[in-house]
Amino acid sequence: MPEGVADGALDILGEPTAAERQVSPDVERLLGRPATPFATWAQRNAAAFR
Repeated sequence: MPEGVADGALDILGEPTAAERQVSPDVERLLGRPATPFATWAQRNAAAFR
């Protein structure tokens, strides 16, 4: 995937929706850590998909 396309997708996916924000407290309670956006995970793991 071209870098510009990947960056654009991460920009869109990086902001949680209102529904995702409501779920966040439950995620932290269940996992023992705060919820993080998909974009954070994707940026950390991007090298594995290139």
